[in-house]
Amino acid sequence: MPRTRPVGIVVPNTEPDAEKAVRTFPRAAEELGFSSLWVTDHVVGVRGMAPVHGPFWLDAVTCLAHLAATTSVARLGIGVLVVPYRNPVLTAKMLTTIDLLSDGRLDIGVGTGWSRTEYRALGVRHLFEGRGRATDEALEVMRKCWRGGAVEHDGEFFSFEHIAFEPTPAQKPHPPLWIGGQSGPALRRAARLADTWHPHDLSPEEVRATGDRLDELACRAVPRSVRIHATADDIPALADVVDSYLDAGCRQVVIEFRSVPVETTHECAEKAAAVLFA
Repeated sequence: MPRTRPVGIVVPNTEPDAEKAVRTFPRAAEELGFSSLWVTDHVVGVRGMAPVHGPFWLDAVTCLAHLAATTSVARLGIGVLVVPYRNPVLTAKMLTTIDLLSDGRLDIGVGTGWSRTEYRALGVRHLFEGRGRATDEALEVMRKCWRGGAVEHDGEFFSFEHIAFEPTPAQKPHPPLWIGGQSGPALRRAARLADTWHPHDLSPEEVRATGDRLDELACRAVPRSVRIHATADDIPALADVVDSYLDAGCRQVVIEFRSVPVETTHECAEKAAAVLFA
């Protein structure tokens, strides 16, 4: 019996003409059999991203709202949300709205970001050095908001009182948190909070070894996923590659055809689906 493979795919919101892809690619990918659709979060181009990414970015959260309106069954993810870039109360509101409009299909990838230049451009330069702590505190604020009702907070980075937050997300207590990264702080965050651990571009052996270390740190079995870069040349062997990650304990593998024209992404998705879901 053919193996059922839970495989997601990245929607190219990072390339010229991405608006065309965001309009048409998600529904096509869903129909091809991909179980989840992911967008990438940056706002501006910086020299540190070259040559992988340039200055062209469609806003990831806005794209998710469009995906919610144009798909019906695939999970919708952001991999990963750079949490300190946006005010956490506003972020909680935007993500709640997407979760409700998608009938509870949202997964929230979580990361701290790495570009000092982008932090500066977004007016949050003061958060950069302590971005790990700022991320943790922002997640605390967001989780308070997602419980609904009266919310107040007095912390190192965020402080407010006398607000009420409604509605709450469709998924309770909140959309699943997919914590990215494999550094010590990222793993500690995942141990505390992750509904799924979601690193990028690790080998199956690294996923297994680091995931086992995370389970020990968390004193629980933390579900695993991975996002991997693939090219057109990788497609013939893609089923075996995905199976190796599933055998390493991943609940899902997310494939990204990175830094290629959006038309090529669509062609690669069709060819990959023929290999993965035959």
